[in-house]
Amino acid sequence: MFTSCRRERSFAGNLHLNCLFTLAALCLLAPQLACPQEPDAEVAANTSSETETAVTRETPAAKQPMASEVAVMGMIPDGNITLWSATTRCNIWTVGVEYDRHSWGHILKSQVDYVAEVLPVVILSQPAIADFWGNPKSPNQELVPGVSILPIGARLLWRNNTTIKPFMVGKLGAAIFTRKAFSPDASYVNFNIQAAFGVQIDLTRQIDIRVEPVEFFHVSDGYLAASNPGMDELAVRFGISYHLGKQPQVQ
Repeated sequence: MFTSCRRERSFAGNLHLNCLFTLAALCLLAPQLACPQEPDAEVAANTSSETETAVTRETPAAKQPMASEVAVMGMIPDGNITLWSATTRCNIWTVGVEYDRHSWGHILKSQVDYVAEVLPVVILSQPAIADFWGNPKSPNQELVPGVSILPIGARLLWRNNTTIKPFMVGKLGAAIFTRKAFSPDASYVNFNIQAAFGVQIDLTRQIDIRVEPVEFFHVSDGYLAASNPGMDELAVRFGISYHLGKQPQVQ
């Protein structure tokens, strides 16, 4: 009996010792089992970060559209001058559409724009009868309709982020009339040169008023025919310009 009780106590004691050894072993091994998992988490985080960076680098930035504007302009003549021409009593009225594209960088602190213009309405007033050189032989005037296309041009625009923007513009193209212009021995087809100084005034973020108080308007055939009287005119142009796309806030 005594021996049996002693064996039971010995067995219970051994069981307690085994449990203590097992618990101690688990406590020692637990940090070692947990440590290998930390580098894996760090590697995963680094991999995710590198993937996001690669995606960011591979994604191209959205290209901004080129700023441009369209203006509807009308011209009223002030009178003739004699610069490259010899005619008198000749005047031209026009209505047209001008396109300006802000694509040529900057020069002299100004923004350089490409300019093209179409004048579907060109009305020439000239003497009803003229000699070979374009000198009037009658007090009467006649109106000759025509059109003009000016695909070559440039504009220098200063202070483009302000409300009032001064500019200079020059254009080159051709004008075609329904009758021979300035002389019965001249041509239907003529060269058209324009140069102007003006200002552009903001009304809204998209719409401006454009005024050109000094406009030089030249028309001549460049001796495409026997006679080349030509015409030089000073005029005033004005109209409304509409900006295509978003515009920066004016200062």
